[in-house]
Amino acid sequence: MYRIWRLLPSDRWLSADSLLRNPGFLRVWLAATVAVLGESVSHLALPLTAVQVLNASAGEMGLLFAAGTLPFALFSLPAGVWLDRRRKQAIIVTFEILGSVALASVPIAYYFGHLSMTVLCAANFLVGSCFSVGGSAAQVFLTGLVGRARLVEANSLQASANSLAGLTGPVLAGLLVAALGAPVAVAVDAAAFLIAGLLIASVRSTEQPVPETTRPVLHDLVEGLRFVWQHPLLRTFAAMAAMCIVLFDGFMALYVLHATRDLQFAAGQIAMVNALGATGALVGAVIVHSANRRIGKSGAIVLGFAATGTGFLLYALVPAGTWAVPLAGAAMFLVEGGMTAYTVNYLAMRQEVTPDAMLGRMTTTMRFLSVSGAPVGSAVIGQAAGTFGLVPMIVVLGLAALAAAAWSHRRLVRSGGELRFDRRARD
Repeated sequence: MYRIWRLLPSDRWLSADSLLRNPGFLRVWLAATVAVLGESVSHLALPLTAVQVLNASAGEMGLLFAAGTLPFALFSLPAGVWLDRRRKQAIIVTFEILGSVALASVPIAYYFGHLSMTVLCAANFLVGSCFSVGGSAAQVFLTGLVGRARLVEANSLQASANSLAGLTGPVLAGLLVAALGAPVAVAVDAAAFLIAGLLIASVRSTEQPVPETTRPVLHDLVEGLRFVWQHPLLRTFAAMAAMCIVLFDGFMALYVLHATRDLQFAAGQIAMVNALGATGALVGAVIVHSANRRIGKSGAIVLGFAATGTGFLLYALVPAGTWAVPLAGAAMFLVEGGMTAYTVNYLAMRQEVTPDAMLGRMTTTMRFLSVSGAPVGSAVIGQAAGTFGLVPMIVVLGLAALAAAAWSHRRLVRSGGELRFDRRARD
C-alpha cells in the first residue's frame, strides 16, 4: 500500500513526537475518520428512511435505536473473554466487513421492494454487533499501539479528526439523501466500513502473541466482572456510563422525529444542525487537554456530561421558525462537545488503570454494564414520547442528565477523585 503518511506536511504541522508520525496509528486514525464520514450519512439516512419511507412512529424509532444497542447486552461479556484470547487486528477487520454487508442490505431491500422496519432493525442490530465486538477490539488494539501514557492524546486526535469528518459528513449526507433518497444513501456507510477494514488490515501488527489457556470461558468471564466491580473507579464509571448512554440514545431516538415533525426541518437543515454538532465535538476535542490541566480528567468528564444535558434542554426549547436551525445547531454544539470531553477522558482513564491481560474483558464488561439498559431505555423512552409528546420527553432527558452529572461528581469525589486515580496509574 502507498505510504499515505508521506502526504502529510509533517515538518511544518506536526511536532517531532506527534502520534501522526506513527504509520500504524495514522492508518487507524484514517480508518476512524473514514468511518465517521460514512456514519454521518447513515446517522441521517437510517432514521429518515424509517420516518419518510416507512412512516415510523415514536415507538418504532425507539425500537430501531434499541436494536443497535441490544448486541452490547447479548455479546459483550463472552466477547471480552474471546478478545483476551485472540489477536485484535483480525477481529476488527472481520467486523468491519460484516458492518459493510449489513448496511448494504438496506438499499438492496429498498431496490427490490422488500424494505421494512424489520430490515432496518436487523441491519442496525448487525452494525451494533460490529461496534460491540469490533469496537471493543479497536480500543484494546489502540492501547497496544500507542501505549497507556499517550491514550488521551490518541483519543483526542481521533476525536478531532472525527469532528472534522463530522463537519463535512452532514453536508455530504444532506446532498446524498436529496439526490439518491435516504435508503440508497446508506450504501455510502457500507463502503466506509469496507475502506476502514482495509486500512486496519494494512497496519503492521505490534500485538504480542496471545498465550494459550485451558481455563473455562465462564471462569474468565466472571474474573472480568469481578475486576470491574471491585475497582472503585471502574464501578463508578460503569454506572455513570449506563446513565449517559440511556439518556443520549433516548435523545437521538427522538431527535430526528422532533426535527422533521415539530420543527419542519428538511434533510438539508438537519444536516446543517448535525454539522454544528460536529463543530462542538471538534471544539471539545481541541480544548480537552486544557480542561484536564485546569479541572482534572474527572472534572472534565462531569462538565462534559452536564453540557450534554444542557444541550438536551435547549434543543427541546427551540421554537419553530426562522431561527430554528441555528438554535437547534447551538443545542447540538453543546450535546456533541460535552460528549467528546466526556468520552476522551473516560476511555483513557479506564484503559490506564487496567493491566494488559484484562483489557479485553474490562472493555467489554464495561460496555455490557453501561449499555445493557440502553435497548430497554430507548424503547421505553420512545413509547413515553408517543404518549406524553416529544418535547416533554426531551425535557425530562435533559433534567435527568443534569441530575446524573451531579451524582457522578459526588461519586468521583467520594472515591478520592483524580488523586486516587493518578496514584493507581503510577503503581
